Amino acid sequence: MTPTVRPAGPDDLPGVLRVQHRDPDLGPADVTERERATWDRMLATDGLTVYVAPDGDEVAGIVTLLVMPNLGYDCRPSAFVEAMVVAESHRRRGVGRALIERLLADAAAAGCHKVQLLTHKRHAADGAHDFYRALGFTAEAEGFRLYL
Repeated sequence: MTPTVRPAGPDDLPGVLRVQHRDPDLGPADVTERERATWDRMLATDGLTVYVAPDGDEVAGIVTLLVMPNLGYDCRPSAFVEAMVVAESHRRRGVGRALIERLLADAAAAGCHKVQLLTHKRHAADGAHDFYRALGFTAEAEGFRLYL
């Protein structure tokens, strides 16, 4: 069965944080004001969508898509993928594939010219790079980061 994927809503924050922090015991009372304010800002940001793959009352996986206007590529937007995490108990069950397939469909519907994502070099050993290649992504650019 293909997992369901939908845009996240205001009530999804605790479930998203459980997956992102890898803390299945995190509850609504553990959400900080800073996290709530950031979540509200994310949900209000035009072109930014957080997707969740629910499994009953739990969130099995998350990913964020940012569609950014662009003057290049004949004024077609670019899409950026961030914060892709699948709960360990739900890995290898199609959750990640369902998240990315939904994200790609929405990016295509938005007229995006390209979809970019970064994945840390350490994920070459855990299968993440192979996962993205299997979905059609190509490693073709050198990525750089500067932590502030």
